[in-house]
Amino acid sequence: MTSLGYLVILSTSLFSGCHTSKVTEPSRTAAELLMLSHSADHAIREMDFSTLDGKKLFLDVSYFESVDKPYVLGALREKLGEDGLILLSSSDEAEYILELRSRGLGLDTRTSLFGLPSMDIPIPLAGRITSPELAFYKAQKADSIASFALAVYRKTDGLDLELTSSGAAESTFNQYQILGFIKWRSTDIPELKPTSFGIRNQIRKPEHDTR
Repeated sequence: MTSLGYLVILSTSLFSGCHTSKVTEPSRTAAELLMLSHSADHAIREMDFSTLDGKKLFLDVSYFESVDKPYVLGALREKLGEDGLILLSSSDEAEYILELRSRGLGLDTRTSLFGLPSMDIPIPLAGRITSPELAFYKAQKADSIASFALAVYRKTDGLDLELTSSGAAESTFNQYQILGFIKWRSTDIPELKPTSFGIRNQIRKPEHDTR
């Protein structure tokens, strides 16, 4: 074999190859989770329990059904603690009962397109092919809405207090593109806002993290 043949084989060995990385994807996107938690946080922050500072309470969630229920309850417990309430795990020694209800926690999405949508095109004797989307302008908008109600009553006589509270909040995450490659986003959620690098979000690393 000539030196040229060895060179061809060597070049093929160096420049050919394949690498595949598999990344598993959860059923729900990070944007969805952040939007729901952001609106839930703000709705709970609207509630004021300062008049019950130092009181012993039991949180009754038997009437509360919602998506991301564990997160909502955790956020509410944090808020109750910040307002000075003593939250008990049992109603035996509680002075007041707090009853939480969900008015709604979810997402509304909508898409606007100026251009040609993706379509299935029949090909004789070959089946169908899907044409790519040609978007001169496209807007994908999402709104998350959270609304909760909370009734407070004395355990001894069941008298409902004037404190009956509620909270509601909304978050947005909108994505736009022009000519298919000029893209930007608009959102009120800090973790989803792009920085000057375009893809890096504003999640802070722990102080001990040196990466």
